[in-house]
Amino acid sequence: MAMLGVTAPTATAQVGAAKKIVDAAKEQGIVGETIDGYLALVSGSASAEIEAAMNEINIRRKSVYTSLARETGTSPENVAGVSGEKLVAKARRGEKVRLSNGEWQTVK
Repeated sequence: MAMLGVTAPTATAQVGAAKKIVDAAKEQGIVGETIDGYLALVSGSASAEIEAAMNEINIRRKSVYTSLARETGTSPENVAGVSGEKLVAKARRGEKVRLSNGEWQTVK
């Protein structure tokens, strides 16, 4: 099954102020990408602003994944997984990513 265009729609799911807040939180190791296609807190809690921005992006991603799943005849979870693999692979040096075993790893 070809999942063309998964990364581009995911990028459109994280626009504006929320993206800036989350990008800064990623650089600080507070938020990271997960293999399942969503953002998550690395440990503990974060400010209300960071959590709200992360939740906004995750809601938008879920909408994109659901639309792509309808178009391709697969499940939103499958689309999210493919996208998650790409997002984890594209994470920048120093950022945290959560792998399939549930452990967080710092990108080197």
